[in-house]
Amino acid sequence: MYEDDDYIPVDSLSSDTISVVDIDAKHVYALGEFGLTSYCDPTFGITIAYMETWGGYITAHTNFNFNKPLEYHINKNGFDENGKQAFLSGNKEVSRLSLVGGATYKIMPKLCVYAGGGYSWRRLMFETVDGELLIVDDNSTEGWTFDFGAIANFNKLLVKLGLNTTKFKLADFRVGLGYRF
Repeated sequence: MYEDDDYIPVDSLSSDTISVVDIDAKHVYALGEFGLTSYCDPTFGITIAYMETWGGYITAHTNFNFNKPLEYHINKNGFDENGKQAFLSGNKEVSRLSLVGGATYKIMPKLCVYAGGGYSWRRLMFETVDGELLIVDDNSTEGWTFDFGAIANFNKLLVKLGLNTTKFKLADFRVGLGYRF
């Protein structure tokens, strides 16, 4: 079934070259979150974190609006870059998505800080009288994101407070509640 060449002799392995990461489930956390941007757009998200002395996390936030706008940009007054005015219906929509990950560090037995980066967008879209969505450049942003905050651990309950900023143009304040597995 196995040939002798399939095995590495134990005496050839050094304890200096092999390390095993022991992930203990009591340090894995899941948090449901609510976010509110500086434009008062609500978002909902989830964070999965591993918090030991050093650890990591991933977070996803959205407002669940994934409508695709036209690649036609206007300003907040409804004009494009050439001064042409769009015929607007008066309706607007906002699309939000944020995906970040980073490191956690335990500064006290029941308190971790975190910092990371990723990608986010906020798209304000005005609807035309034809029902098409146009991106409003003045109040939209897309690109790199910086995320930081703290997570307090109260036995199996967690509380997260944080701030996420996209290109320092948009601030998203986040509060989360979680549970330790």
